[in-house]
Amino acid sequence: MIGPVWTTLCAFAMTALTALPAQAQQERPNILLVVLDDAGFMDFGAYGSDTQTPNIDQLSSDGAMFTRFYATPQCGPSRAMLLTGQDNHSIGMGSIAEVMNDEMRALPAYSLKWADSQHTIASLLQEGGYQTFASGKWGIGHIGENLPNRFGFDRSWVLDSTGSSNFNTKSYLPIYKEMKWFEDGARVSLPEDFYSSRNIVDKMIEYVDERDPDRPFFGYLSFQAIHIPLQVSTEYIDKYNGVFDRGWDVMREERLQRAIEMNLVPETTKLAEWAYNARDWDALSEDEKAYWARVMQVNAGMMENADHHLGRLLNHLDAEGALDNTIVVVLSDNGPESATLGETSELPTLLIEKAFMLLEGWNTDYNNLGQRGSIAAIGSEWASVSAAPLHLFKFSAGEGGMRVPFVIAGPGISPLGIANARAQIADIAPTLLDAARVDYADDIFHGRSLMPILSGTTDAVYGDDDSMPFEVSGTAALYRGNWKITKTPTPFGDGKWNLYDLSVDPGETNNVGADHPDLFEDMLAEYAQYAEQAGVYEFGPGESARQQLIENSVKKIFSNYAYLVIGFLIAALAVLYVFFRWVRAMVRRARA
Repeated sequence: MIGPVWTTLCAFAMTALTALPAQAQQERPNILLVVLDDAGFMDFGAYGSDTQTPNIDQLSSDGAMFTRFYATPQCGPSRAMLLTGQDNHSIGMGSIAEVMNDEMRALPAYSLKWADSQHTIASLLQEGGYQTFASGKWGIGHIGENLPNRFGFDRSWVLDSTGSSNFNTKSYLPIYKEMKWFEDGARVSLPEDFYSSRNIVDKMIEYVDERDPDRPFFGYLSFQAIHIPLQVSTEYIDKYNGVFDRGWDVMREERLQRAIEMNLVPETTKLAEWAYNARDWDALSEDEKAYWARVMQVNAGMMENADHHLGRLLNHLDAEGALDNTIVVVLSDNGPESATLGETSELPTLLIEKAFMLLEGWNTDYNNLGQRGSIAAIGSEWASVSAAPLHLFKFSAGEGGMRVPFVIAGPGISPLGIANARAQIADIAPTLLDAARVDYADDIFHGRSLMPILSGTTDAVYGDDDSMPFEVSGTAALYRGNWKITKTPTPFGDGKWNLYDLSVDPGETNNVGADHPDLFEDMLAEYAQYAEQAGVYEFGPGESARQQLIENSVKKIFSNYAYLVIGFLIAALAVLYVFFRWVRAMVRRARA
């Protein structure tokens, strides 16, 4: 009798022991990391936008919304830092491929390729027992080189580029003929009725539904909204009829006052001068005002639509009882896009853009704004409104290019409301690993865990003497406490280093370098040390990421459309030959 009883007890004990890890896993929080593309500091409703984002706003109300959260000025480097917790140069992501020259490509900091051993938040969570899913834009490094299935994601369905049409795989840049989507590392086609925000969420819901419910999951949900081209159904566009008719001059001032009233910035904040190419709203014709107001309606509608589809996912998790145990993070990868295609560029660039649009069937027609074939973009003036009251926008090291919205809520996150602590995009990985109770070595991260702030234990994890350096394609900044040195190439910056006191001047209107020479020189020396250690490529005078993008685009146009260029040259030579023969015949007749 002892034998069978002992066997039964042993079996019961083993069952209990094997059940414990599953129970422990289930109690650990699910994590949903949501990235909006090119959303400015005031682009969420919770931050004072005119755009309706009720789901994001609810998260900000339930948890925390940061006012001093920093990304890099470009998408790829920001996403690399987000997913690894490391400095972008240390993992070969010093820039996006589209704006690099040959010298940069030869440097380790710009390899755009990860080693197989590269850790990510997904691989570390996976080792800790999490199921890991990715859906949406990836865009880290060379296309197809660093796909998520290689770096810790169990399932993934991603666009591996900087952006694309929201209805198909059409490229918005002359550099590419087509944009590529991959599922679990294999190239895939898109459904006929594809729309980015809807299908990206649909795929995440599919992965979540297929998961093991006894284990927690990590979902990386990355929207194309609101990256160029701005596209969304007219239902969402028309909701904003009249909202932006006041124009960018008035609305930028309104957002400054709103940001002060909401305590997003100090009351001493002032607006910097407009960017060099900004237009006076009152100087526009009535047709031009109608056009640019409509463009901003598309921008707002696309953002609201993304929030709607995010809400579908949150409601789906809630319906199955998983939302209460899910940490949700929402942030932007950089500031708002200021460029347009076929509209506001200087003449030589405009001609290139027009030629590309003609070849690929893109247009900026008013009646088609936001629809298939439309390549709408808000331009520098509305970008300055989206980033208000901060200075400049994407591709710059101004606060408007780097300070972005960041919202987090869920189990273990105190309802802090507005959080004024300094934080950066490399902090997300260690923060979420802490929340998931996954052990890691502190020295593998460039960032720090924000959990002491989010749990209400402390007000800050960076002290007044702690620095944050950033550099991407010639734009650079170093933060130390409330001080910031920064450099943005021409034409949007002066290409020189400036010092600002962000405690009173987040609009970066007053360069105080001459007033604090010792501090200025000390911070410059610290940045120089960082740049040397990181292997930063220094752009020369007059060089910039935007200029390099134009040069690379011109080269690619001649490469991608060589047959058309050759055909045009042959046709032109034929016309010249016929004209020459005709002139010679006329001359002969005259002599006769």
